[in-house]
Amino acid sequence: MKNCQVQDKHQAYKPTNPTKETGENNSVQYLNYGEEDQMEIQGFIYSNLKSKLCIIFYILTLGTLRLFFHWYPHLHIKSTHTRSDLKTADKVLVTDIYRKYKSYFVKDIKTIQASSLSSTGKQNEDNILECNTCDGKQKRLYQARIIKCKKLLYVWDDDTNSFVKLAGFDKGITRSKLHSFKGQTEDKQVTKRILYGNNEISVPVQTVMTLILLEALTPFYMFQLFSLIVWLAESYFYYTIAIIIMSFVGISTSVLQTRKNQENLRGTVNYVDRAIVCRGDEIYEEVPTTELVPGDLVIIPPEGCEMQCDAVLLTGTCVVNESMLTGESVPITKTPLPEDNFRFQLNENVNHTLFCGTKIIQTKSKENERVFAVVIRTGYLTTKGELVRSILYPPPADFKFETDSYKFIGILFLIAILGVIYTIVSKSTRQIKAVEILIKALDIFTIAVPPALPAAMTVGKLYALNRLKNKQIFCINSRVINVSGSVDCICFDKTGTLTEDELDMWGIVPVNSNGVKTSLKDVQALPSTSDLFRGMATCHSLSIIHGILGGDPLDIKMFESTGWILYDSIDRTKHHHITVRPNLDVGVDNIPEINIVKQFQFSSHLQRMSVIVRCSDTGHFTAFCKGSPEMIMALSKPSSMPSNLISKVHEYTVQGYRVIALSKKCLDSTREEEVIKLLREDVERDLEFCGLIILENKLKPQTAGIINMLNEANLKVVMITGDNLQTGVHIAKECGMVKPNHNIIEVSAEEPTECSIASISYKIISQAIMMVKYDNHFDIEKNLRKDYVFAVTGKSWANIVKYFPQLVPKIVTKGVIFARMSGMQKQHLVEEFKNLGYYVAMCGDGANDCGALKAAHVGISLSEAESSVASPFTSKIQDISCVPQVIKEGRAALITSFGIFKIMLCYSLIEFSTVMILYNIDGNMTSFQFLFIDICLILNFASFFGMTKAHETLDKVPPANSLMGFIPILSMSFYLILSVFFQLVGYYWIQTYDWFKPFVYNHKDDTFLISYENFAVYHVSVFQYITMCIVFSKGKPYRKPLYTNIPFTLSLILTTVLCVWIALHPTDWVNKIMELIVTPMEGRYAVIIIAVINFLVCMIFEDIIVDYFVSKIIAPRFRNIDKSNKQYLKVAKDLNSDINWPSISDKETVILNDFSRDGILNGVVNNGYIDHENSVITKC
Repeated sequence: MKNCQVQDKHQAYKPTNPTKETGENNSVQYLNYGEEDQMEIQGFIYSNLKSKLCIIFYILTLGTLRLFFHWYPHLHIKSTHTRSDLKTADKVLVTDIYRKYKSYFVKDIKTIQASSLSSTGKQNEDNILECNTCDGKQKRLYQARIIKCKKLLYVWDDDTNSFVKLAGFDKGITRSKLHSFKGQTEDKQVTKRILYGNNEISVPVQTVMTLILLEALTPFYMFQLFSLIVWLAESYFYYTIAIIIMSFVGISTSVLQTRKNQENLRGTVNYVDRAIVCRGDEIYEEVPTTELVPGDLVIIPPEGCEMQCDAVLLTGTCVVNESMLTGESVPITKTPLPEDNFRFQLNENVNHTLFCGTKIIQTKSKENERVFAVVIRTGYLTTKGELVRSILYPPPADFKFETDSYKFIGILFLIAILGVIYTIVSKSTRQIKAVEILIKALDIFTIAVPPALPAAMTVGKLYALNRLKNKQIFCINSRVINVSGSVDCICFDKTGTLTEDELDMWGIVPVNSNGVKTSLKDVQALPSTSDLFRGMATCHSLSIIHGILGGDPLDIKMFESTGWILYDSIDRTKHHHITVRPNLDVGVDNIPEINIVKQFQFSSHLQRMSVIVRCSDTGHFTAFCKGSPEMIMALSKPSSMPSNLISKVHEYTVQGYRVIALSKKCLDSTREEEVIKLLREDVERDLEFCGLIILENKLKPQTAGIINMLNEANLKVVMITGDNLQTGVHIAKECGMVKPNHNIIEVSAEEPTECSIASISYKIISQAIMMVKYDNHFDIEKNLRKDYVFAVTGKSWANIVKYFPQLVPKIVTKGVIFARMSGMQKQHLVEEFKNLGYYVAMCGDGANDCGALKAAHVGISLSEAESSVASPFTSKIQDISCVPQVIKEGRAALITSFGIFKIMLCYSLIEFSTVMILYNIDGNMTSFQFLFIDICLILNFASFFGMTKAHETLDKVPPANSLMGFIPILSMSFYLILSVFFQLVGYYWIQTYDWFKPFVYNHKDDTFLISYENFAVYHVSVFQYITMCIVFSKGKPYRKPLYTNIPFTLSLILTTVLCVWIALHPTDWVNKIMELIVTPMEGRYAVIIIAVINFLVCMIFEDIIVDYFVSKIIAPRFRNIDKSNKQYLKVAKDLNSDINWPSISDKETVILNDFSRDGILNGVVNNGYIDHENSVITKC
């Protein structure tokens, strides 16, 4: 036997298990090592000395140090505790590392034992705690050391000297073991609850006082408190009162919104019902669902219920609505778990599992038989609990705009420090009192760092959310709004997203070993005794729900085409099974009815479903299996398939039809008891091919236009589907996802076998329309260099990731069609797009897309519900028109956030420069001058700035998402330089007039006296605030023009008129309140002239220098793709310059003379091309 390997540069990749590194004293370890939620854990013990020292410093700093530790708990535990081994620690520090961000959790280690709880007053006989852990082990402990982090419990394992996550009965257990559960006594149930806790997803709803304290203790409001103290010391009473009112409104709004969100979430997920549990020996008791623990045997009521735990179905069948978890409202039939010795794997047994939060519509069972299910997970261990945890503990914001905004706030603090140093130095030289210097210096911080910045930054997102809501698009996470503005890659599911949910029957193609027969449009033209007809009538998971046929749309169309009718045990109690038979109204007589004895539900991983049926006339048992053609062909006998079957399948799939293959198998068993115990693996093999079912899956009317719009915007558009590759290719071409001038190359990767090594091949499956006939291999590759895209199947994708990981960036960058992808593969593909630097949006119906929707930067679920836990966006309009709307509003919100940030930053620094200029003469602005700027101008503008609507079209280039880029910094820097310059012009110009009298500070009077310098600098500055709002209010290409925002435009006009009036013709009471000096008219006209020139220079610089010359002419020339964070640009550049890849072979490498089942399973078909840089598949 040869060793399987690959050669040269495409070496096969074999993942190795990483080793865990810990410190000498085992003081640094990991929770959930190697998993997605891996976290670092360190042990600590209490230090009496450190704690007392901290208390002393708390007193010396007037509590400031303790407040600092409140913000940074990991520093608090390090300051009051000493590092130790986890085995002896009494507290732990858990560090959740998400890329470059860290979240810290300080948790106490608790020790519990069986005697610590007993609601019945009885003791466990052995005082033993029983539990399962995530590594599949069952623990029996006299006492347990535990920690609880992010709603999950971790138990200390003496064997591994580590904390391991508590698990339900979904780990390390066989399917036969689950069938052996006969119920638990009340004492055992109570003992288990010591570790597992109550079966509830408890969402904390904090008291209003707690929320107020938490909000008030945030750095933002602490800074405001500091500002208020400084302003009161300077007698800024009016402004202080205004800020107190604003802070009160801000805190109240935040607290009420947080409280409302907590109550809404708890109302959605926290539901208590009653359940009937078995205590063993046919003893049953009704208990609250909060008392359920793993291992309980529960009865599912015939009328249905809402599941409050994850449970495995042992008997009977259930029709379930899982829309709460998936967003897909199609009823699903759950069947009993097979009773065998295979290990239970949840992801492979979803068709036998009832998930928490799903609604059981009805149950079906044999006469007088109860429907039993065994509880495997409770509380936050359930699937619903995992989703709620993802809401309570979302990943840290990883958006460049947000991280850059924090950097700018840090820069403002540095500028403030420089201002403080200047103030202290300059005023101390003029013998001003130390207290006065201190107050003036501290005041600089309140001016340079705008307290209203966080509130102002939410404005654009709130308006965008409201506009999306009006278009039936709902969002549960406002942070994603800005992120959606950076989207440059959109992934679409196919069925139900790009195409209609409803399928139309096109016809059938009967097949036998003699050949492919003529296709039939009318299914009922087939003899009702034919295998293909009977398979179509029975091979489905349909059921009668409240008198209406319900189930998968494909199954409904297929069954309805037969003209037969379905009965189940709910409607006809004399039948133990679902029964199908001809509709008696059509006059068909003497046709026996068919009973569906057992169902093996459809699995996207297996790409098939099957049933076992019994005809009443013969009593024989027959299995029917339907699924993807390649899978059914692989499971069928070669002798039952004609030689031209693959070409016939290809004929229909290239036209975009949905092709389903159907096979049958006659079973030897004659007793139902034997048939029920048959394993799926035994039933679904050695099948006899019956024929093809052809369905038409039409594009939604809006799809082609939306895809064209996205293409014109240079957005990468990708299809990720579970359907056939050729069908996906046809749909991609029909909707314009693949342009006519693009070659479509299928990438096929094969895993190594005993006779061959891992290989990868590239084959053109759809040529560009303008291609001419090629005479040689060189011409093909020459054309290929121009435009091509990749099409990949899920099987090939798995092999590429495993054996050719170095090719993944290339495949992802050029990939457009990904077919036969499972849910996990969809999620993994989205992650790969993100790794290459794409901002990814995923749009799907939620059925098989939950993982991908959550993994994407922006998930958009098409659902009739207003919210789905699977994605931040939910569209009630069931087509992809929501996608450009979300991107448009995201871009508008991002530009709004940019503008607001620039305005708030420049506002602070303009005010800072005004104060610093006046500080030079020991002057300042008065309280009402500050109040006029902060309330009448800035707060006013910030309120209306975000009301500008999104532009109607999508530009080819998404907006920049970095504030630290050259262009934003250039824009803000020059605006600030120009503002300071024109303030100085006003300051010195006013001094040129004969009537000017310089300001002289009165040391005996703490109040500020009116001055000409104040008049000039202040009036120039107020017009600068208006100017910056116009300059930074960007319109096209991401927002509509400024004048379309009527409230904002009127606000600018009115405030401009007001400022001109105050400068030229103020009344006495205005001068008195504002403490403004009245100058001769020439001084008043001077400030107006300076303001006008300032406006014109700033507009010219921003529109011509920054937006045109720098952005469109200079910047593109200096853009370095190799240094870009968008790695896909470099990959694309390398691909365009690589004339040797991909290599298209011009000859057949493997030709199969017959239909080897193994050959089909390995994806080897006629005319396959093998990459000549890699090893080829050799025929054994």
